[in-house]
Amino acid sequence: MARDIRGRAFQRLAAIAATSPSTSFDKSDLDALCRAVPNRQVPAPAVNGHSNASLPTPEVGRVPMTIREYEILLALCRTAPSLRNPQCAQKLSRHLVPYLLDAHIQTFASSPFFRNVEPSPTESLSFHVTAALLTLGTQHADVQQSVSDGISAFLHVCARATESVSRADDDDPGAAEDAARTATIAIALLGFLEAACAQAYFWRSGGRLGLVMRVRDLLSPPFLVAVEAAFSTIRNTHSHDRHVREWKRWVRHYEDVGRPLGALLLQRSFMRLLVATTSLLIAEEDALRQSHILDIMMSGNGLRRPLTGRSAEADFRSVELYATVAIDQMNDLESSADFDSLSPAKQRLAFSVKACALISYLNACTLNEEAADSEVLMAWLEDALGDVAGMADDELAFSVLKSMALLCRVSPSYAINVSRLLPRFIVQTGARSQMVAVASKSLAFVLQMLSKDAVITTLYTLGNVLGPANDRPLTNGGGAPDGQDPSHVYGARHSTGSSISLQISGEEESSIVQGNVVQAICEIASASRDEKITGLAQSMLAQKIIKLSSPLDARIITGAAALALSGGQSEFRYLLKRYAAVAHGALLDNREGILQAVMKARNHISAHVQRDSPLFDIYLEHLLDGIISQGDAHAHESHHTKESDVELAAREIAQLLPPLAILMSSNPSTFGEECDDDTRSMLRDAWFNIVVHGFTPSTDRGKQNLRHLRLMAIYSPPLVSENRGEEDESDIDLNPILRRGETSERESLQKKLLAELIPSRSSEIKGLSYRKTIFLQAACLVESLRADSGDCTQALSYFFEPIMRRGDVSRTMDAIMNAVMDRYLYKTINAANPTFSAQYAAAQLAKIFRGCCHRIERVQQAAFGCADRLVESIPSALCQRSSLFTLLELLSLMWSSCLEAETDRYEPRTTFRSSRGDVVVELSDDYHFRQLTLENLHKKAKLWLARAIDIAPADVKGLLQTYLSEFDDESGYGHMSLGRSFAVEVGSTIPSTDQQLSSLDMLGGCPINTASGFMAQYTTRQEYRYSEAPPDRSPEWLGLMRVDRGASLLPSSDSESADVLTALSLAEKRVLSRKSTSLADVRAVLRRAAALLCRCEHDGCALVYHLVSIPFAMFTKQSIKLGISLWLGVMNENPKIEPRILAEIVRRWESSVQKRQGLFSPSIANPDPFFLKQEFAPSDNAALAKRKQLVHDLLAPHSLLLQFLSSHYNATRLSSPDTHRLFLRLLDVTLEAIRNSTSHPLAREIRLQVIVFGLRVLKTSSTMGAFAQHRLKDQILSAGLGWFDNPARWSFGSNILQLKTEIRLIEDVMSALAETASVGAQSAGSTGSLALKERLLVLLLESERLRLHVWVRPIDGSRPQSTLHHGNKEGSLEAAIQPLVRTAWGESPSLAVHLASRFSYPRIQKEIRWLLLNFPAKAAREPEAIPILIGGALPDDVSFQLKYLLFWAPVNPITAVSLFLPAYRNHPYLIQYAMRALESHSVDVTFFYVPQIVQTLRYDALGYAERYILETAQFSQLFAHQIIWNMKANAYKDNDAQIPDSIKPTLDKVMAHMIDSFSPADREFYEREFAFFDEVTSISGKLKPLIKRSKPEKKQKIEEELRKIKVEVGAYLPSNPDGVVIGIDRKSGKPLQSHAKAPFMATFRIRKNRPGADEAEEMLDEGGKGGKSGAQGNTIEVWQSAIFKVGDDCRQDVLALQMIAAFRGIFHSVGLDVFVFPYRVTATAPGCGVVDVLPNSISRDMLGREAVNGLYDYFVSKYGNEDSLRFQQARNNFVKSMAAYSVISFLLQFKDRHNGNIMIDDAGHILHIDFGFCFDIAPGGIKFERAPFKLTSEMVAVMGGSPEHQAFKWFEELCVKAFLASRQYSEKLSQIVLLMMDSGLPCFKPESVKHLRERFVLEKSEREAAEFMRGLIRRSYGSYSTGMYDQFQLLTNGIPY
Repeated sequence: MARDIRGRAFQRLAAIAATSPSTSFDKSDLDALCRAVPNRQVPAPAVNGHSNASLPTPEVGRVPMTIREYEILLALCRTAPSLRNPQCAQKLSRHLVPYLLDAHIQTFASSPFFRNVEPSPTESLSFHVTAALLTLGTQHADVQQSVSDGISAFLHVCARATESVSRADDDDPGAAEDAARTATIAIALLGFLEAACAQAYFWRSGGRLGLVMRVRDLLSPPFLVAVEAAFSTIRNTHSHDRHVREWKRWVRHYEDVGRPLGALLLQRSFMRLLVATTSLLIAEEDALRQSHILDIMMSGNGLRRPLTGRSAEADFRSVELYATVAIDQMNDLESSADFDSLSPAKQRLAFSVKACALISYLNACTLNEEAADSEVLMAWLEDALGDVAGMADDELAFSVLKSMALLCRVSPSYAINVSRLLPRFIVQTGARSQMVAVASKSLAFVLQMLSKDAVITTLYTLGNVLGPANDRPLTNGGGAPDGQDPSHVYGARHSTGSSISLQISGEEESSIVQGNVVQAICEIASASRDEKITGLAQSMLAQKIIKLSSPLDARIITGAAALALSGGQSEFRYLLKRYAAVAHGALLDNREGILQAVMKARNHISAHVQRDSPLFDIYLEHLLDGIISQGDAHAHESHHTKESDVELAAREIAQLLPPLAILMSSNPSTFGEECDDDTRSMLRDAWFNIVVHGFTPSTDRGKQNLRHLRLMAIYSPPLVSENRGEEDESDIDLNPILRRGETSERESLQKKLLAELIPSRSSEIKGLSYRKTIFLQAACLVESLRADSGDCTQALSYFFEPIMRRGDVSRTMDAIMNAVMDRYLYKTINAANPTFSAQYAAAQLAKIFRGCCHRIERVQQAAFGCADRLVESIPSALCQRSSLFTLLELLSLMWSSCLEAETDRYEPRTTFRSSRGDVVVELSDDYHFRQLTLENLHKKAKLWLARAIDIAPADVKGLLQTYLSEFDDESGYGHMSLGRSFAVEVGSTIPSTDQQLSSLDMLGGCPINTASGFMAQYTTRQEYRYSEAPPDRSPEWLGLMRVDRGASLLPSSDSESADVLTALSLAEKRVLSRKSTSLADVRAVLRRAAALLCRCEHDGCALVYHLVSIPFAMFTKQSIKLGISLWLGVMNENPKIEPRILAEIVRRWESSVQKRQGLFSPSIANPDPFFLKQEFAPSDNAALAKRKQLVHDLLAPHSLLLQFLSSHYNATRLSSPDTHRLFLRLLDVTLEAIRNSTSHPLAREIRLQVIVFGLRVLKTSSTMGAFAQHRLKDQILSAGLGWFDNPARWSFGSNILQLKTEIRLIEDVMSALAETASVGAQSAGSTGSLALKERLLVLLLESERLRLHVWVRPIDGSRPQSTLHHGNKEGSLEAAIQPLVRTAWGESPSLAVHLASRFSYPRIQKEIRWLLLNFPAKAAREPEAIPILIGGALPDDVSFQLKYLLFWAPVNPITAVSLFLPAYRNHPYLIQYAMRALESHSVDVTFFYVPQIVQTLRYDALGYAERYILETAQFSQLFAHQIIWNMKANAYKDNDAQIPDSIKPTLDKVMAHMIDSFSPADREFYEREFAFFDEVTSISGKLKPLIKRSKPEKKQKIEEELRKIKVEVGAYLPSNPDGVVIGIDRKSGKPLQSHAKAPFMATFRIRKNRPGADEAEEMLDEGGKGGKSGAQGNTIEVWQSAIFKVGDDCRQDVLALQMIAAFRGIFHSVGLDVFVFPYRVTATAPGCGVVDVLPNSISRDMLGREAVNGLYDYFVSKYGNEDSLRFQQARNNFVKSMAAYSVISFLLQFKDRHNGNIMIDDAGHILHIDFGFCFDIAPGGIKFERAPFKLTSEMVAVMGGSPEHQAFKWFEELCVKAFLASRQYSEKLSQIVLLMMDSGLPCFKPESVKHLRERFVLEKSEREAAEFMRGLIRRSYGSYSTGMYDQFQLLTNGIPY
């Protein structure tokens, strides 16, 4: 052992020295090792292979080598491959060459350790030295020549030594010594040759040829004879010489290891060298290192290119010489003694020599057929194939078989003969399967050169062996894979006839031969890679499966499996059927061998079939169906199933369990969460049938198959899928498998078995039905087995089943759950195996925790019970990261989910994710249930963690600190995270196991905890966690930051500061140049700068500059938040730098004001919706959410900064006057700028914060003078009043928390104003009192507070306490406001103008109008002043004021159009103003008002409207086309175009002028579009003759006409002007029901621009970062169906949908989460129009015709029960759309709301269509529908069924909000209608507009309006008229309800 250790130490030392990169050889350990052994003479360089120097003297070579010298030499040799230094390689080669030259005479000192050297010291020395030299020469070009010379010298000295060798005389006393010298030479040569074979690539082709020739000369016949004699002498000698005795021992050792010393061993090494030499001419070196040359040649991979005999390296002469050497060797073998007389070991050597000679000659034939005769090789191969003894040798048989195949490629003429020889070899021998596989692959290789017919003939030839002559049916035998090593082959002589004659004796030999034949058929079929060939082989063998009685049958069955996997599907199915039939027969006959064979075959398929193979699903279905079908035959015949039949079925099932278990374990993903429904259902039924047939842990058959059942259970999904939780009814009673075998006896037995498993529920089990018993038994079996394998969580899935909600089944399942937990806990506590370790238990606990937050309450209950048990039994499971982090994250997620009730009330998220702990939970939309869940989880979490802290306080607290360290700043609302708060709380508790602290009494009544120690440890961890800069991701400053642990504890150096400054400058430069810069990069460099400033002893101006400027340069929420954190840290750590930081912050704030960033950005706008483009599209709530987030992101930086500055002011206000002046300067700049900042509703909070901050500064500025205080307060009041310069704003989005915050801020402002009331109360010098200004602001703030309170609590009738007045004193409010109007005017005319909308009192309106009449110029910037000034008609008192309209700010388009009405008397100033206003708006905006613009032509006496139309038509063809269609539709009063309208001449004239003004291109487009549309609409006329025909006939006619239409380039549908038609679905034509007209529907392919960023998003893109234009350029293609109406006046629908679209814009303007879909309708001619079909929707009428009992039942059937997330989302959509359409229906008085006019889309939205009756008309003139809008009991049922349900409350809230939002725009909505009053639409009566205005109840306050809306809801819900009208429609039109 000591010597072995020393040898390994030498090798380790040499290896380390060899890999050292810098040490020179002279100073290295290699040199020390070289010097540790005796120095040997180095011969002079050789010339022409012969040394000029004298050879080493025998005395030097014969000096015995010690074991130490040998070990060092061996260590040096083994370092050669890793030596990289050329100098070291040179010196090492010089050191080794002498040892090689002495190898043939080297002796060894006496040492027992030499006996452990394998195979002998001489061969080992020669081999390792040669190998090392060759490696050095290969890797180092400088060494190659010296190594080559050394090897040449060695061969030279060996040659000289062999010349002196002669055959010894045994009687000579010195014969033994001479024999030993000869043996040494021979063994040294042997070692050299073995090394040369392995590294023959050292030489080039010429060198290899020379080497072969020299070795051939050296191994002359006399020398080989002498070698044989020498070893014979050694074997027989009785010499006592130590050296001779050692040789005698080595001779015996060589024989023992199968390498008898002699000439054959040398010849084999020489032949191997020849093989290596010739192979290098054919194949690449790398390929030869990996594979045998024959395999390379057969595969074709790794061959040299080009492979030609006349290539540069393989010239004719060389190949001929190699062939000659091989021929000589073959001749020598044939002339030598009979192989039979040789020992087995020498026989193997002789066969090996022969194999190498054959391969070498094959290589020569491959290289050059002329240099090597292939006939000679073929003769040798045929003889070898017929030699029984030779083919019994693995190596020779391998070489012969593959060489024959390869020779056929060299000379294809041999292919036919070989294709006959190889089958005979297979058939007429009893070879083992490995050699049969080689022969078969070789045969397949040959057959590839022949035709497919030859392959088929060969298969039939082989198949005949299995024919009737033997009366033996066979299937294919699956051959073992062909390995690299050859195997034994047993051969027999064969005839050369064309047919195979089979002469065998004995059943055993017959079985072997036929097995070989089956294997050959399989190998040939597999190698062919032809599905037809494989199918032929399969069918050939499958037909043999008829009678099975011998062991061969088993081999056939198992072998068929491998072939089946590469065959076709039909053959595979057939084979599986055969397997089933065979297994069934074997079961009946009790043939165990056959059953095992079928089992093995199935297992093979299970293990090897690939998931992506089409065979996989076939096989899986076969196995599962095989289990499910057992016992099915008796299900309907009798209830008295025979026990024998049950037993047989059970045995059939048992046969399928192992392969199914293997298949499932081999493809776990297939059966996991992604398991498809069909597979899950079949697995479920399989388990049921398994239980039905008695496979339970307590039965014998269950115990026998327990291992397979457990494996199946591990990978099976639960027997109840999660979507079962969406169903209302259980399907247990409907499953036919559960009824199988149902008898009273079996029912009693199953109940007994179940009761034994869960005795606690035996009474409940007695009352269960048979089906439920089987179901529970199966659940118990699967989950118990799964628990035994380490998973107890899947049992929770069973509580998804509806039947589990209550009753005996539920209680029994509870007991099963407990039993599963018992098994799992028992195994875990007893440490059954690693699967039950604490880490795995923690993972299980984490899954259970997730179940505690499940949306189904029953699942929660079960999960909480499991968690209690697991924590109670294994509290250490909560001491792991996975479980603890999951629990904390769940607390945070649940808190966030409850918070959404405040932040996004009407769009509850259902899926919450956290990357920490990989937590995903799906929650109900019921916020109350979420709060209960959170409450329970929080309560339980305290108990669980208390238990864990008690046993492992240090570990749990350490994990809590880790959790706190890894915080995602965006995960919580603001900076709040319940999980983190809880972690701090728990980490601060005193564990009960801490006897000392828990014994401490309360001191001074103050509670104590360990928070100080907990936070101290946390802080320490943070320091070493962040003491080094995080990884720098930006290579531009890579290396500038030096990572230095603990640097924060050391003073900063100048060089370090310089490095940081450089990095800061680069970071700021990247940010300012808008290069991609991650926050992580910025955080790293800023943290470093902050650390330096904390330690800075000087002012650090440059660092401060960058520390503040970089966050401001990025100006994002994240960057400012990071900046504030760092600024506060530096201020607290180094107070003297605080003033510089604060000054820089204030400077940067001012810069943001100047740059108009954030709060001061003009891009944040929320304009009047009537100034924006209105769209006919569904409400886009996702875009609203994105828009809200964009605004929030822009405002967040200033909001965070303001909070920081406010806090810092309060902390430092008394510290320094300079600091105080900084804050005053900041306020001065901010208050001045904020008056003109954004008026977006989301900015209200921050603007109020600024006011509060200013008032606090004012209050605490005791050192300021009276004038300064007066000025500051004036600025504050002006800033506060600036918010009211704009129209009243509600909010944006559904963030109730923000509104509550704003209300509190308003209250804070009012309180602060009261506290500073004395400031400015009196005049100060030339400045007047601020009392009136302050009073005005207070009144406006109070009004705002009341309004917001209504929005926050729309259905809460309580009124907040008002500071304005008490009781209902409207007059007092009017009296309070009226004196302040002129104050408001003096502050801002806009403020005064908007007082009119906030306080709609007559005196206030009059006062404001008086101001406008007298000072109109001051209000010219306010468009809303126009309606106050002129009202609904031109007043008489307005005269000179109208001239200011020439530069007055433009009003919205609809108000501008209304100025064309006769009431304004065509006043030139008004008309010009209207024209300028219209022209100021984009045509995209005015396009919406085409119907109203056309109507103005009725009153266009001055031609301004005509001019606008004509001018706009010049640059917008789409506008022109819409105008033309609308003019055509309004030209006649009737649908048949018989009664012209009075406006018709005007319309005709304008239309003619417009068309005449078109450019040639526009004219062509116009003609092309109208021709296309006319062609489509003409179909209706062609349908009229078929009006009485059947629908199929009319449909056929429509399709015929559609096929005639050619789609013109650029053509579009009038209802879809934003897209072009690119195709028509010619089969989409559908006639619609009509008594006298012929409307129809068709579908078109529309290409339109992909929806890009809307206008609001563009406004928010203040950076102009681009990227949107490309997205907008993209197009999408959609199918759009359209109805072409004839005989129906569509203009009323156009108006109704225009109004709905306007409401959509209003709702969007406040971010209201409601839904409408104003689909497009375009009136194109009298009584004609195009109507877009609502996609993916169905009418309530059609639902009734489909026998749906009610709307609620429809929702349940389509989306699942109320626990379903899909149902909840659909219900939410229903509520949002119901609210919007209810309000709109009331305001526009939609009637005829029967079920045919109400649609439901796929998402659950309710949609209204067909608005033929609205405003002041009803069907038949009879107002059945007296309810404000349609709200039936079935609608209420969908919305929760009760006014107390959350969904119904949301409906009420959204109705109120939609109504309140609409009231603000009542005038503009009325103007849309007013402009249409003279159009002749039947829906209008003289007072329609008046009634419309009245429905807005503008005289009521916001709270009163909210209560009014709630009253409408109550009236609608309780209305009988709605039901009466539905019944009327059923009776008259057959419309169900």
